[in-house]
Amino acid sequence: MKLLKNIPFDFENKKYEIRILFGDNTINIAAFRNNYPANGFRRQIKLTKNSTPEKALDSKMVTDIIDWVKNDIFENRWDTFLSAVS
Repeated sequence: MKLLKNIPFDFENKKYEIRILFGDNTINIAAFRNNYPANGFRRQIKLTKNSTPEKALDSKMVTDIIDWVKNDIFENRWDTFLSAVS
């Protein structure tokens, strides 16, 4: 997969990054910490053959998904999910 964009951010004195990756006509957006996935959530966007990932990056929808991924960290959604299913 090709790294399209990396968005660093800090939360509770920890460094995170949102990685936007592209491969096989799919954009993957996920949070990372210390070079490992920060949680089990991934967001995917399947592009049509006529779409380009660079054009998709400029869309409001991708910006909204990036905010959603950050909010997964801010609101500790992964641990909440694990508590609900364990």
